[in-house]
Amino acid sequence: SRKEAADFYVDHQSKPFYNELLQFITSGPIVAMEILGDDAVCKWKTLLGPANSAVAQTDAPDSIRANFGHDGLRNAAHGPDSVASAAQELELFFPSSGGRGPVNSAKFTNCTCCIIKPHAVNEGLSGKIIKAIINEGFQISALQMFNMERTNVEEFYEIYKGVVPEYVEMVTELCSGPCIAMEIIQPETPKVFRDFCGPSDPEIARHLRPGTLRAVFGKNKIQNAVHCTDLPEDGLLEV
Repeated sequence: SRKEAADFYVDHQSKPFYNELLQFITSGPIVAMEILGDDAVCKWKTLLGPANSAVAQTDAPDSIRANFGHDGLRNAAHGPDSVASAAQELELFFPSSGGRGPVNSAKFTNCTCCIIKPHAVNEGLSGKIIKAIINEGFQISALQMFNMERTNVEEFYEIYKGVVPEYVEMVTELCSGPCIAMEIIQPETPKVFRDFCGPSDPEIARHLRPGTLRAVFGKNKIQNAVHCTDLPEDGLLEV
């Protein structure tokens, strides 16, 4: 919201581009991340590059802003200047009190669910999977990372219990580390997201549907990169 944006950019209040900045940051969904590592604030700033993407292309050609930004405003990503700013900004998006941050971007209409499984997140495949989904013409309308507890996973996978022999292993995989849940909006032309994920066994997927997500990123029936909603009527429920 505009108020949240004003709180976020309070340090830029006196700058001539302040209003334009607020307008831009509230113009659509954003992805907020907590990044961990030694000297994370400094390293992230270096990886980002200079604030103006045109300057970044000259001074830091390998930086994020040089590669993905357009100008001083549309410069792809933000990074705090200090550890104190980082703590303040993280508190806005991920309140330590357990409260909620800015409003979720989920639409809850004409949607299906996709989950990038923990093994794929740990192997650094999330970006490639997300890019493949967008390139195929699907819209990712909401995205969030979760650590699921076993009881939640058992409830989520309940329809597979007693039906799929790998049920217990599937449950163990989904609660083995962070996963990324997404709300996917189908494009107007009838494309079925489940078809794009491919058969649940990546080996079969590689033979029959080599371009699908599981064929490209999956390892075996348990670590098959993504979960997707099987029945169209369950899409909203899973989201």
